[in-house]
Amino acid sequence: MSERVLVGAGVGTGIAIGRAFKYASAKYVPWDSDKAGSARGLMAISAAIAQVEKDLGQSAKNADPEAASILEAMKLTLSDASLLAGIKERLADGANSQRAVSGAFAGAAKALASLGEYFAARATDIEELGNRVIQVLSGEGQVDFPTEPFILVADSVGPLEMSRLANSSIVGLITSTGSATSHTAILARAANLPTVVGSEFIQPEDQVIVDSSSGQVLVNPDQAELKQYREAVTKSSQLDQLSTVGLPVDLYANLGSSSEAESALAFGAQGVGLFRTELLFLGEKQAPSLEKQILEYSRLLSAFPSKRVIVRVLDLDTDKPLPFLTLTESGKYANRGFQALLANIEVLETQLEALAESSRRYLETELWVMAPMITSSKHAKAFVDLAKSYGLKNVGVMIEVPEVCQQEVLDEILETVDFVSIGTNDLTQYTLNLDRVNSAIALSDVRKPEVLGLIERVVSSSREASKPVGICGEAAGDPESAKLFIEYGVTSLSLSPALLPSLVRALRN
Repeated sequence: MSERVLVGAGVGTGIAIGRAFKYASAKYVPWDSDKAGSARGLMAISAAIAQVEKDLGQSAKNADPEAASILEAMKLTLSDASLLAGIKERLADGANSQRAVSGAFAGAAKALASLGEYFAARATDIEELGNRVIQVLSGEGQVDFPTEPFILVADSVGPLEMSRLANSSIVGLITSTGSATSHTAILARAANLPTVVGSEFIQPEDQVIVDSSSGQVLVNPDQAELKQYREAVTKSSQLDQLSTVGLPVDLYANLGSSSEAESALAFGAQGVGLFRTELLFLGEKQAPSLEKQILEYSRLLSAFPSKRVIVRVLDLDTDKPLPFLTLTESGKYANRGFQALLANIEVLETQLEALAESSRRYLETELWVMAPMITSSKHAKAFVDLAKSYGLKNVGVMIEVPEVCQQEVLDEILETVDFVSIGTNDLTQYTLNLDRVNSAIALSDVRKPEVLGLIERVVSSSREASKPVGICGEAAGDPESAKLFIEYGVTSLSLSPALLPSLVRALRN
């Protein structure tokens, strides 16, 4: 299995496989040598702006209509009166040409970002324009991209750089910042470039798989995963010929953002079996507001009328600590899953309130809500009681640790919940005592007797209790494992949307 699986917001529906090329977007530091006076400084700046305008115009001519409109809008920004006034003011105060440009563009970007999330995504365009003008002023050249197919890894990539990438050998894009609604994301979608935003920790020359349908990045995948995804790339073009009708299980999608809903439906998902809510929280200084969460969940539910959507509340990971959360005591499962949420109950309560309100707005969508990493029947009951107090009707838990697979504990949990979902990744890791950070979990590990025995017990007990039971770990997308789970009696499998075509074919055969 992959060395690491990173999760961000997917853009588009494709898959890219290749080597990572790490790229530092141009952020030029103004220097202090230009002291020739504001008049000469303004002349140099005007010439640099004219060059950037020319570049934008040329790029727009060679771009598709959507990209061209963005580039033309950036071109108009360069002639904005307030921006030019800011440059002149700084020159008059004694700043050199580079510092005048840097200050004026930074001020304009900050003002735009203060207007809200939508405008903040556009503020990066202004920052890129400022950097490009300074680059021209300094006479610096642009970075050369590899001639071999590559996946670009960067903090951010602006529309100007995106237009340059159109003529390169790029096959995929990963950024650590940005959003699925930014201009960069729009351009990537228009270019059919598999993209994941909000993902990091990738080294140069790492082999990566970018699965934009699920927002996942697989770092240094093993041969089985490479084969699996290469087959998915080959077969996805025949998607329209596929149907999930008549299959022995429901096939759902794993998603990390509402922006991935279109992709899931395009690949034929019957609903959402795992919606990870962590992206709403990652990178934030404080927990997202009730209103922001309602907006995201409403977008998700509105995309799946008459279908089931299973949302997992925040699953805190010690690898990605959040500054606004209180850490719990030490222990095997400390600072993970529901145990961490109990120490930050107000965060959980806000999330449940947002989910309940979103569900009331989209009654035609069947919302199910589940807690991550339950470690006792007591915790399962506590979550169910709390969630139902907000009016949520279908409440379940994830089975991810061997302790809750003990028959007595499992029976108590099944008396309380409406459904269970088995997370095979963590269940395998904890059952086999694998090091979570340094050990890669192979698909074959999931099929070891110790793990399969627990999965079979959970499925059998759930069926006896007449409770739906699904699988939402990576093994759900592996045909060999999926067939075993179906034999046990699971009612659903949830996987990356891009893997649905190959799994459907395998099940039909």
